Amino acid sequence: MSARSALGRALAIAALAVPLLARSSPGSVLPCPIPGAPEEPSEISAAIERQPICVGSTVASAGELGDVLYYRSFQGEPGKVSVGYYAFFSEERPWGNNWLTWTVLPALAVDLVYTHALLVGPGVQQLAYGKGDVEGFRILYSVEEDGRLSADHAVADSGYHREVRLDRADLLSIEPGRPTVYSRWWSHQLGGRGARPGDLVYRRCYGAGAIRPLPPDIALDFRLDRRAVPARVVPAAALLGRPASPLPDDLRGSAVDQGLARRPSVAL
Repeated sequence: MSARSALGRALAIAALAVPLLARSSPGSVLPCPIPGAPEEPSEISAAIERQPICVGSTVASAGELGDVLYYRSFQGEPGKVSVGYYAFFSEERPWGNNWLTWTVLPALAVDLVYTHALLVGPGVQQLAYGKGDVEGFRILYSVEEDGRLSADHAVADSGYHREVRLDRADLLSIEPGRPTVYSRWWSHQLGGRGARPGDLVYRRCYGAGAIRPLPPDIALDFRLDRRAVPARVVPAAALLGRPASPLPDDLRGSAVDQGLARRPSVAL
């Protein structure tokens, strides 16, 4: 075997092995909590982190749901706070108790292109969006006199990646005391509606200690400036810790200029 032929074969093996190893690295597709003592939360942040939120699905599909629900918040009009939540899944694949799997070939076709690219390299999903799968939703809360939060409505993605409004009745249909968002699709979008308590195949509830502010390094690592759009309550650049676009001169120094930037158009 010539040296050129051996080198070409080695490069081909490396080209196949590197993406496979990258995809199989333990823990690489779910964010790791930041070590160290957390900062003392503000009163409204403490209320957000105490407010239980549940994430579930009516269909079984691949992907492990992360241990932490990250959030960003924005206070607009008095007595209201908009909270964008980010739920992390280890992967987005069609296999599970759903029609794609039952019929086999559609699920295999999706896996060959969308997820894995011929079962080896990263597929369309990873190339377009990044590792893992991140789903976002945002909830508009009313702040009660005692500091507790009362969910008004929410916005999340449907299975067609279109934003849908979830009314208070939708959020509390599974359990009156804990807002629940859930998916009806293998791809984890959390804009499901119409389910009853017994319809969910899994539900994970987050509370104090498992609901945390979104760190800029996780936002950058998972490219949240272009993913999980329904969760966005601050400008995309602000998610990554970058300065937001400058405010007009007539707003500088005002109360609006005390936060990240002007009120984003996507806020609830």
